[in-house]
Amino acid sequence: MNPQIDLQLMDWIVIVASVALAIIVGARARPRKSQKSSGAVDYILAGRTLTAPLFAASMIATWYGMVFGAAEFVTRYGIVMILCFGVPYYLVGVVYALFIARRMRSSSTVSIPHQIRVRYGAVAGFVSIAVLLVVAIPAPYILTIGYLVSTITGAPVSYSIIAGTVIALAVVARGGLRSDVRANVVHLITMYAGFIVLAVFCVLSFGTPPNMLDALPSSAMDVPGVLGWSGIAVWVLIALQTFIDPNFQVRVAASLTPQVAQKGLLLSVVGWIVFDGLQLIIGLYAVAYADVSDPSQTLMSVAQSALPPVWIGLFVASVIAAVVSTLDGYALVSATMIGHDLIDEVSGKGHRKTSLYVGLAITGTVGCIAAIVVPSIVDLLFYAASIAVPGILAPLLFSYWPEPAHQKYARLPAWMWIVLPALGSIVTLVTQLAGYSAIEPMFVGLVISVAMIPFVRRVRRAKS
Repeated sequence: MNPQIDLQLMDWIVIVASVALAIIVGARARPRKSQKSSGAVDYILAGRTLTAPLFAASMIATWYGMVFGAAEFVTRYGIVMILCFGVPYYLVGVVYALFIARRMRSSSTVSIPHQIRVRYGAVAGFVSIAVLLVVAIPAPYILTIGYLVSTITGAPVSYSIIAGTVIALAVVARGGLRSDVRANVVHLITMYAGFIVLAVFCVLSFGTPPNMLDALPSSAMDVPGVLGWSGIAVWVLIALQTFIDPNFQVRVAASLTPQVAQKGLLLSVVGWIVFDGLQLIIGLYAVAYADVSDPSQTLMSVAQSALPPVWIGLFVASVIAAVVSTLDGYALVSATMIGHDLIDEVSGKGHRKTSLYVGLAITGTVGCIAAIVVPSIVDLLFYAASIAVPGILAPLLFSYWPEPAHQKYARLPAWMWIVLPALGSIVTLVTQLAGYSAIEPMFVGLVISVAMIPFVRRVRRAKS
């Protein structure tokens, strides 16, 4: 991929400085003496000491690895982007905060597979690892950082994927979640600064928002537009992935108290609304004024048109920050599932930080391979969500409520509640790709999962 953006020396200084600052801040994160806990728990949950501001900063930064995708969506479908990438996630975030966060934080578990294992048994726990890794391995964000590095340097995409992954994982390798959260503060500031600057320069370069709206093609403001209500409904279903997102769970579990988790999530939703507003404004300016031949390059095209040197470096740094923060978050939770929930449970030798390092290495390696083999960001996200959401959503949500007093027909082992919906989605996905079906895979899997609720044996073990 050839470079799509012209960077001067000062731009490179800004980019390198922002990346270096995030790595340094993350690497220097240390627990206070009064906060020290066991090595593995401290690495995974930062000693359960997250305050609401740190929670929100980390959650907002971790949530925007798909900035290229959002801008491309505006270019293709216009204002409908906010109904697909925005509103469903705000609603899910509020529901999560009001009804799930307190129960989740009150649990002593450290990960979703740990919660599944405590609630339904060892087999279900191990099965959940396999299903969750489909959505948690950060291949889409590894691919995104690879494309970004390739775009600004001109290096081959495969080399850029590997180099970008190594740099990104350097942020969290030393201190785990504590390092990730501290680095996320730097990422958050960089993200908002870069996108605010681009929005301001769009106004200065192209004209006021009313002028921009007059210049837009009418299709950009149509609702539901060419996507249609059925297409929007598919994206609403994909938003259900939030309920099983390991990044949500780990930050809730790492919060100081259940009340802090709830407040942090509500603050995060406010932050999402502001950032999505910036993305939508920039995307609409791109549709109205920028020469965008490739929708996937929308952000870079409008930045190249509107920003002078130094400022364009800040914007590139903001995009890198958004992608790296998401990549790091998913890499850390994947490493937790591989190291803490799989390797340590199978070995029976206790929980060790060494296993988490091994998990991080496996995560990076598998993610790079997947990104190179399936070079489509949208496909990686869609396929993963279609399989993981039906398999994990109902079992996880039910795990935080007491078991019904009487289950007349409960005869099936709980691990089947995970496997059968996921298999239903996989079979439907294969038939869809082969051209034999137009049914959405996630819909089939969710129907199977809901239908199984009365028949699954949900047994809580004595101790977590």
